[in-house]
Amino acid sequence: MEILIAISVLAGVLVVPVMIGAKIVNARNTGFGSALVAVIIMAIFSAGIGGFVGNDIIAFVASAAIGAMVLAGVLGTTFFGGLAISVIATLIQLAVLFVLAGSVLAGVTPAG
Repeated sequence: MEILIAISVLAGVLVVPVMIGAKIVNARNTGFGSALVAVIIMAIFSAGIGGFVGNDIIAFVASAAIGAMVLAGVLGTTFFGGLAISVIATLIQLAVLFVLAGSVLAGVTPAG
């Protein structure tokens, strides 16, 4: 049961912000399935780039460019729309991270 909860939370934190970003930039494909496919493809490319490129700055730029292309292709938007989706999703994920970290530091648990 805990595995299902963990997968659901992970999907919510990773996929839903991409869906929101896609809706904000008016992409053609804004559903959960399309966003999930885009996130999986970006994770594969990111891991591959990290393994092949030694310089962190070049790896970051390459990952950002390839991620924008993946988002543009899968979600049906432009390259700059893909960049915007990436930035929006990252900001949402950071906000969720700060809320969760704050609740942990304050000793508040979701169950009570």
